[in-house]
Amino acid sequence: MASHLINLCLATIIASTVLALGSAGTVRAADGCIDNREVQALIAARQIKTWPAIKALAGISDAFTEISRVQVCERGGQRYYVVNVQGPHGDVRQLVVNAVDGSH
Repeated sequence: MASHLINLCLATIIASTVLALGSAGTVRAADGCIDNREVQALIAARQIKTWPAIKALAGISDAFTEISRVQVCERGGQRYYVVNVQGPHGDVRQLVVNAVDGSH
């Protein structure tokens, strides 16, 4: 499980830099993000769910490819998974999904 979680947190990077998305809702990597050890502890304590579980809860299609590492960040006292993805038609966007219930 630990190696799966490490692989999850260090999702395959197919772009050399995190894409800068211009929307006002964009979360930047350094903005309240939690390190991998704390993410592992939160998952073990069942305070947040794993990315695959949240992805399923949120109904995020496997057609989306992660193009930056999956991060957990805090915003307004809530924890969210933040990841830049590329859709099946080449569209790129940032997903911000609640790390507890998968809501957007």
